[in-house]
Amino acid sequence: MKKRWWSIALAVALTAVGAHALFQGQGLPVGSDAPDFKLTTLDGKTVELSKLRGKPVFIDFWATWCGPCRRALPHTQKLAEKYGKDAHILAVNLKEDADTVRQFLQSNNYSFTVPMDTDGAVAAQYRVRGIPHFVLINAQGKVQFVQVGYGPGIEQRFETELQKAIRASKQ
Repeated sequence: MKKRWWSIALAVALTAVGAHALFQGQGLPVGSDAPDFKLTTLDGKTVELSKLRGKPVFIDFWATWCGPCRRALPHTQKLAEKYGKDAHILAVNLKEDADTVRQFLQSNNYSFTVPMDTDGAVAAQYRVRGIPHFVLINAQGKVQFVQVGYGPGIEQRFETELQKAIRASKQ
């Protein structure tokens, strides 16, 4: 019985390590230049990354059908409310129609900025292979932090990294 339990524990551990290694290879390298992009938001405004320099930019790539994305979005909303004056918080929607996204945002009372990546071109530039996918870009346009996936407790890491980027932008 003990031998079977250890076999199961080992299999779970190896699966977790493999998944972690797989996801670590995704996304842009920390320290690299963040690719510029120009997207239209749900309310018809244009967001161009190069025009946001001077403040950190937190990007959450997501979709309405994605369960982990749905669990992460309340925290993205909190970041927008708490740090919106010192950083740009963008929830980039992937390949969905505007009506679906608008209805979802209204039903959840979300007010963060939602650029629409309707063809997935920006996600491809950012090497998004799974969602949610988070990228923090510092005030100089360099990738500071990348996180693929969402789980309990990661919110504190987002906030810590964002606070560091904000402090650095004010020096």
